[in-house]
This record gives sequence, structure tokens and C-alpha cells, in this order.
Amino acid sequence: MKAKIRILGIAPYENMRPLMLDLAAQYPEIELTVFVGDLQQGVELAKHNFYNDYDAIISRGGTATMLRTRLDLPVIEIPILPFDILCAMKLAENVSDHYAIVGFPNITVNARTLCQMMQYKIDIYSIQSAEEVEQTLLSVQEAGTQAILCDMVAHTTAMRLGLEVVLITSGAESIQAAFEEAIRLYCNYQTLREENRFLRGLIWNQINQTVVFNEEGELFFSTLENNASPIIDYLRKESLRRDLADRQHLVKQIHNVQYSIRRDVETLNGRYYTVYYFSESRIPLADIRRGIRYVNCREAEEQYADSLYGIVGLLRDLQDQFKKLNQTNHPVMVSGEDGTCKEQAVNYLYIQSPQRDRPLAIVDCSMLNERAWSYLMDHHNSPLAQSGYTLFIKNVDTLTGERRKQLLANLLAMDVRQRNRLIFSCVCRRGEPVTRAGMEFVEGLGCLTLWLPPTRQRADQLQAVVNVYLSHLNTIQTRQFVGLEPEAERLLSDFDWPHNYTQLQRVLKELVLMSENFYYITACEVERVLSREQIIGTFDVRVEDQNVPLDLNQSLEEINKTIARRVLAEENGNQTRTAQRLGIGRTTLWRMLQQHPKKQEKNWTTAGL
Repeated sequence: MKAKIRILGIAPYENMRPLMLDLAAQYPEIELTVFVGDLQQGVELAKHNFYNDYDAIISRGGTATMLRTRLDLPVIEIPILPFDILCAMKLAENVSDHYAIVGFPNITVNARTLCQMMQYKIDIYSIQSAEEVEQTLLSVQEAGTQAILCDMVAHTTAMRLGLEVVLITSGAESIQAAFEEAIRLYCNYQTLREENRFLRGLIWNQINQTVVFNEEGELFFSTLENNASPIIDYLRKESLRRDLADRQHLVKQIHNVQYSIRRDVETLNGRYYTVYYFSESRIPLADIRRGIRYVNCREAEEQYADSLYGIVGLLRDLQDQFKKLNQTNHPVMVSGEDGTCKEQAVNYLYIQSPQRDRPLAIVDCSMLNERAWSYLMDHHNSPLAQSGYTLFIKNVDTLTGERRKQLLANLLAMDVRQRNRLIFSCVCRRGEPVTRAGMEFVEGLGCLTLWLPPTRQRADQLQAVVNVYLSHLNTIQTRQFVGLEPEAERLLSDFDWPHNYTQLQRVLKELVLMSENFYYITACEVERVLSREQIIGTFDVRVEDQNVPLDLNQSLEEINKTIARRVLAEENGNQTRTAQRLGIGRTTLWRMLQQHPKKQEKNWTTAGL
């Protein structure tokens, strides 16, 4: 059975109610409920019955105008036709030879037209609100007019003032016109509602999910079955951020679910809505995804701002290079010694690039095991299978020759460099601009190169770097340091810093946190920390800030020394615990660690971020 159109009628006067009900009986598709009330009283009646599931409201004159501003339902106004006014004018002629017409513009405009056509000389007064009625009628009365023609707005006040009143009523034609308009609007509304239902059904049947938030971060629409999902909380916070681009693509991992998210901003009725389209995939075991992660622009900015590069501004003298690199989509090889903060340089390159509204995928080759490597090479969710991303493949030196060939072949076969921005990094030894492994990618993909200078090449800036970083540390702890003792400054300046800025940042943090003094870091404290760093600094490293597998292409004596140094570093320089772990005496350990200065210099590592 087809549902009826439920209409709420607000009649301005009692005699209109039965007429509306009688006429509604001629429309079997209409179910009509009528209340009598004018202006504010009519509005209160409509509000009281608003939630009874009506499809439309029918009223007249000023009451209809007020209802439109107070309620969201469609309001159809019963028109006051020229014929209605003409009938009232004929009645008024029988009441008085001289009368005036008072009403809202919907009455007075038609009345003026009729008077011009019929050459009637009748005073006509327009009012805009109920508050104007009494003063207007008093003016009419003072002018000597004793009868008025009006609607219900002025009727009660005119009666109180002793004026003769002829009420402009609505005839059957006017009410029928309102019913027919209500039916037409309802049919159109039903069509729109069905289209809306149809389109929502299409959205719900998509593989992707859709979530919409309004300007206040309130959920406006969602295709999720569970709107208490953690992704909703994350997207709500993102929707309230005003510093993001209208269009953005990001990847977010929550628990063991990875979300690929597209963000758009749309407007509806002058209001902004943030729309998120996303797909989700269960992430394989952590072992499969080991060494692969994603960050968005905000996360990259936070990481960079918290690094020594960001705090001290070490990339200022490379600004022109960064700008030129971002003017092209060519692959880039970032090289430098260990600890030259290559990942932070890549973060900076990314957040300054046109691709900053798309994800940055970071693949750390030093952490890839067999399962992670297989995922990277073959899985449909691999970073290599994406489009529009910035892909940072770091520590390519740690890959075997066979894996380097396989990666390079896949990058070319899958046309990855055409679909994404490619950035690589390699860790160089002292005096080495790009490693041999890095050159395979430079030559194979036509990479541009960005070399990051080591600490020793900025020796003249070292003291300023130290002081700026100490000032930063003062802002995040309760103790406030004035600086370093002169001898402490000299020790830091003379130190070779084989692990460069990463090592410098770590040492400064340790000095501040472990210092027993309140205002100055002493030379004794610096000497104690650097003595341990000298041992750690002798490791032969080809990966950023960590040790590579033991090199067995050495003499037995050198292998033993390397093992002893690594265990000593793990024990934070404690020789007693190191000797116990190795099963030797402290004297034997001391002999193993001794070597000729030139040989030591040869084994010191100078590799990059």
C-alpha cells in the first residue's frame, strides 16, 4: 500500500479549518491534520507537532513566513488570490463607503493592482511584522477611516480598537492550489530521497569506506558498521586540522590494520565537510613488514623538527640544492658518512616537495629479512606497487649484490620511478662521495646526488651548534645549563666525531641528563663520555647508526678485536662485565683492544645517515 502524504495544516482562523478538511477529502493521497493559530501561536503549534513525521506544512500569510524561518520542513503558503481580495472588497463596500486595506505585502501588492485596474481610490497600508499592526491601525483611525479590510494579523487588534473589520478569507481555489503544490513538492522530494537512498546504497557497496565530518568534527556520514572504530577517532582529529591541504593522500597503520586514505574537502549549503575515502588491509605479521613504514607530512615535519638538523638549522647552506632537486621528479641519491642525518634530510626534501600531500614510504634495507624482502618485491600492497608516493629506500649498501640487482630490475620493470618520487641513501666512508653500491642505482636510474657534509667540515660551526642544542635541551627539562667549561668545549671541538651529528646529539643529551653540576658541563664529564665514544667509533659500519654483520675477511687477531670492541660497547664501556662475557681476564681484554694509531685510524667508520 502506498504511503500517504502527511500534511500539517495551520489555519489562521477557525472557519478555514473545516474548509481545509473538506477539500483534503478530494485528495486520497493526502492525510491532513489541521490546527487553528495565527503567527506565533501557529508557530508553537507547528513546533509541538513537528516530530509527528509530517511531510509538509500548509499555512497562510505571515504565519507561513514565520514557519519557514523556524522549521526545516517544506512550508507551502495558501495564496491570497486577487479573486479572494476582490470578494472581500465587495463585502467591505456594504459595510462602509470609506475603508482602508491593511496587510502584509502578499495582500497589498495584489490589492494595488486591482485598484489600478478597477480605478478604485482606496488607502492601502503595508506592514512587515505583527509589531507594526497597532500603530498602523491607530494612524488609519486618526485619518477618519472607520472600516478596514485585512487578514487575521490585523483582525484582533482592529476589533479591539473599535474598527469595522472585513476579513480577507481564502477560497477553495486557494486551498486546492496549496494542496496541489504540496503533492508536487512531495513527489519531487520523494524522487530526491529515492535517489539519495540509491546513491547511499552504491557507496555502501563500494570496496572503499567513506566517512564525512562537519566543521565541528561531528560525524556526518559513515559507511562503517562500527563508528567506534579507532580509525574514526584518528580521522576526526585530522578533520579538525586547518593546516592541511584540501586534498591529501596518506597511509596510517593502527594496530594490525593499514589504511590507505584519500582526503577531500567539500561544501554543502555554505558549510565545509571533510570527506575521507579509505581502504583497509590486514597487515601481515610484523616480521613480514619489518623495515617498511609510512609517514605523512605532519609526522615528517615533527621528526625533522626534533632532530639536530631541524633544531640547529644545519640545512640552510643546502637550501638551493634542495630547491633545485624539488623542481624535478628525478630519483635522488643522498650520500654521506654515518650520522649525517640522511633520513632527516629526506624528511626535509619531502615536506618541501609538491608530493608532500601524499605518503612517504620508508624502506630500511638493513632491516629487511627474507619475508620482508619477498613482501617488498612481490606483494600487491608493497610500496613499489603504489602511485604518487615518495619512496625512500635507505641503506642500499646493506643489500647483497644479488638483491641490489633484483631491486633495480623491479624498479625499472614496474616503472616505479614514473609513478613515484624515488630517493635512496648510502653510507660512505671518509672521503667517499658515493659508495659502489650507491653508484649502481645512480647509474641505473639516472639519480641526482645530494652529499651531506660531515661534522669535521663544519668545525667552525660546531660551538654554535652545541650552544643552540643546549639551549633547546633547556626548554624541555627543569635544569638550566649556562654552557660548557672552556676545556670541555675544547675536548668537543677536538673530537673526531666518526658518527657525526647523530653521535653529537646523543653525546650532548647524555652530558645534560647525567651531569652532576647545575650550570656548567665540566671537562671531566666530557672526557668520560668521549673516552667511551672512541671505542664505539672504531666499528666498521655500512648502515646508518648501527653495526653490520661481522667481517670475516680479516685476520683472527682483527676478528677478536672487533668482537671485543662490540661487546664493550654493549656493556657501555664496563671492562669487567665485558671480560666476564668473553671469558677472559681484564688484562687480556686490554691487550686485545690495543692497536697502532694508524691502524686504528684506518678502521674508524665515517658513514652517513
